[in-house]
Amino acid sequence: MPDAPVQIPRKPPVRDGLEPNADFDRALALIEGGDQHVFITGRAGTGKTTLLHLLRDETTRNVAVVAPTGLAAISVGGQTIHSFFRLPPRFVDTRELRAMRHTGVMKALDLLIIDEVSMVRADLMDGIDHALRLNRRSDEPFGGVQLAMFGDLWQLPPVVREAELKEYFDETYGGPYFFQALVWRGCAGRSVDLGKIYRQKDDAEFRRILQHIRDGEPGEEILEALNERVVPKSRLADPDSHIVLTATNDAAFRENTRRLMALPGKAKVYAAEVSGKFDTAAFPTEPALTLKVGAKVMFLKNDADRRWINGSWGIVTALGDDGPKVQLEDGTEHEVGRTAWENLVYQYDRGTKQITREQVGAYKQLPLRLGWAITIHKSQGQTFDRVYIDLGRGAFSHGQTYVALSRCRSLAGLVLAHPVRQEDVILDEQIGDYRRVFPPAV
Repeated sequence: MPDAPVQIPRKPPVRDGLEPNADFDRALALIEGGDQHVFITGRAGTGKTTLLHLLRDETTRNVAVVAPTGLAAISVGGQTIHSFFRLPPRFVDTRELRAMRHTGVMKALDLLIIDEVSMVRADLMDGIDHALRLNRRSDEPFGGVQLAMFGDLWQLPPVVREAELKEYFDETYGGPYFFQALVWRGCAGRSVDLGKIYRQKDDAEFRRILQHIRDGEPGEEILEALNERVVPKSRLADPDSHIVLTATNDAAFRENTRRLMALPGKAKVYAAEVSGKFDTAAFPTEPALTLKVGAKVMFLKNDADRRWINGSWGIVTALGDDGPKVQLEDGTEHEVGRTAWENLVYQYDRGTKQITREQVGAYKQLPLRLGWAITIHKSQGQTFDRVYIDLGRGAFSHGQTYVALSRCRSLAGLVLAHPVRQEDVILDEQIGDYRRVFPPAV
């Protein structure tokens, strides 16, 4: 544990430099009205994360931010759903849940923000409902707490690995998605679909192609337009200028390892410093990061001095004792030192009757990962200028091809290892049923 908990103050509003957006204002007004649950959705690149930060930092109510995975929670400065509600890391049977010993945070909570809600399973959503009812001693859905949920159901789905569980979800809930949870049969809400695309704002043709892929109905003309981008990796004029997106962790690891070993010179290993509580599954980059001069790297965190942002690319030009020197795409060179990711938990301050965030652990490491290849799953939320997509034997899950393609800013920056086939565009038709629970806000 750290010597003393570090209280994280609320940040000032983050509207500086943000383009006016009527959808943002409509969503914030609906949530701040406080009388209904709200699902914020929208295509890739429509600013869902930006809006989440606006809501968290501008609301005057007691708020907590949670997410289904450690990486997602760390990136939005929140906790995982499982740790916040003390839920088991398996199928959630609400009959097994018991009230917590300390319930101050739960009782003070006004607004619960859930990020990446498309990856939240129905049993987990019912677990949230049951935990809030228990700890707030309330029979109301979610114990009377308002939910603001962010995500895109057309992207990566919740994971159900066991065949028996899949059958159970189908029979009990009608499917695994969060909006199919039993709690929604007794309450409902509204949805706001963010319409303004920031990521591909300068490429209308690419936006049109992505919309067809998202809808699961690309047609021959759309596939032909995409498949004109097929180029063998050996024929790329500058392979290092493209990030390779792969379908599996093994493929990404093999590509990064192969490229690193092919570089001349001696490697240097930079070890992370872990203090307090920090789950290994939430490590944002490797605890032992091996680099060489010439290695391509991707930045994982915004720089306080604005020299780089999350998603920037660079080439290692020197290896120092405390960190490497990296040349960015704009030609500037910077020494990169270790930075800290905080593991935050929510606490209740009885004196002020406010919910606060306190640091219980930290992970200090270079804000870098090897940048030749990453998985499509880990690319979610990222934006790249040049992307090389290698689906291997083909896509195997709902939304996978859409997520991969939509990481790129433009069609000109996109290259494919293999043609996209109709069977690679996988769409679970039942996702549109969310509108029955969350009809669009007028």
